[in-house]
Amino acid sequence: KCSLSWKSGGEHNKTFNVMNVTFVNKNVTWEEALDYCIKVGSSLISITSQTEQEALAALLHTTNSSTVWLGLRQSRLFGFWFWVDERPLSYENWANGNHLNLSNSHHCAATSKTNFTWIDVSCSDSHSFICKSPLNIN
Repeated sequence: KCSLSWKSGGEHNKTFNVMNVTFVNKNVTWEEALDYCIKVGSSLISITSQTEQEALAALLHTTNSSTVWLGLRQSRLFGFWFWVDERPLSYENWANGNHLNLSNSHHCAATSKTNFTWIDVSCSDSHSFICKSPLNIN
């Protein structure tokens, strides 16, 4: 388990987002990864900025895993992508630079350690994962 922190916003914005992240080196399906994170009071990791993407890349450099689940899922009914922790999909880093909302694509997302871009994969594939939760600062 480790903590990640980063500055949000512009130069004068003093807000810091601090998260506890836990890399789980166990290959499971997307649903199993989500269930595990929920059971320990967290969520699958979401990425909403370049800074968060870079923090994730730094963490993945320390692992043996080639692909890690993201908390990003595609609506089977409407085709749009959403973070399971309800954060806005304000930043994207798809491998092809752009991801269309195709109903015939795979419905879960992972990040590749090769270049840290996002890929859509079958939810029944098995990958390691990262749980994240806010850090309680007293």
